[in-house]
Amino acid sequence: MTTHCSPLIKASDAIPQVENSDLRFLPLSCQINPASLTCLVGPHRPQLRDYQRMLAGITPPSQGSVEVLGQITSDLDQIAWQQLRTKIGYISGGALLLSVQHGLMNVMLPALYHQQWSFREVADKARALLDELGCDFELTTFPALLNSLQRSRVALARALILDPSLLFLDVPFHDLGANERETMGELLADQIPYRSICMIGGLQSPQFLEQHANQIIYISEQKVIHFNSWKSFSQTEDQDVHGLLSTLKS
Repeated sequence: MTTHCSPLIKASDAIPQVENSDLRFLPLSCQINPASLTCLVGPHRPQLRDYQRMLAGITPPSQGSVEVLGQITSDLDQIAWQQLRTKIGYISGGALLLSVQHGLMNVMLPALYHQQWSFREVADKARALLDELGCDFELTTFPALLNSLQRSRVALARALILDPSLLFLDVPFHDLGANERETMGELLADQIPYRSICMIGGLQSPQFLEQHANQIIYISEQKVIHFNSWKSFSQTEDQDVHGLLSTLKS
């Protein structure tokens, strides 16, 4: 799927702002278009996470520029930054939910924090989202009593509660079995027509990338390589990419 609309994210020779890392960070130039899936891959997940946080506007670049939804992130004051955050959803597979809040409240919290609607309106919207995502369990169940896929569904609903234009996924297939990854992939694919997705950890589900990725960006200390599909990525002659792909077969 190709689009000629204005990009939602544009990075120009951008290097993440990083503390306490011995890794070498190269400049990144890329665009993330509407209704698309971009996956960052490479040998160092902490490094990928720093690039992703920069693209999401969580941290400004140390050099170069990042434009998110028409705004240069390094130019934003606190109020503008908070407003931008309402348009961006985020899922971390390693730390999905607040353990002291039940599932429904976990989904409601972002909207309550940003004071978008009344409590009742937020609760109704959260219930509708959970129902749409196939959450057929008691919604006041605490995360510790949910299985991995149920927690992933709740986390996705929480990321979508503000109807973001951008969705950032940090290892969304973490702790999921093969069938659960397929189900989660279907839920994520349903979102692509409505919002752009940028993720790391996509190699945990190669089939998902093969079917849906519009852009795969390989990032290491030595190089940044752009691929416009899973096919071009998996068939590249680059030996470092070959080495990364070989770990999927081991």
